[in-house]
Amino acid sequence: MNKFEGLHTDYLRPSRTIETVLVTNECLSEIFFIYNYEGISFRVFKSHLDLINFFLNKSESSFHFNTEDELDIFLSEEKLVA
Repeated sequence: MNKFEGLHTDYLRPSRTIETVLVTNECLSEIFFIYNYEGISFRVFKSHLDLINFFLNKSESSFHFNTEDELDIFLSEEKLVA
């Protein structure tokens, strides 16, 4: 099971944020970027470039969740890459 901690939160508007999250397990770690749209839509990006391309309408997010619980389950179970 992974552990995750928020490293930084950028506020685009009061109800829209981009969170930088560190996900770790016993031997690996990975950074994820999460776009929180008003607490009803959570889009997860594995790179900063993917996040930028999303805002430029050039790509979609790798993962999309409708609740914070779904997001937490994903982060705790996601297989990390070296």
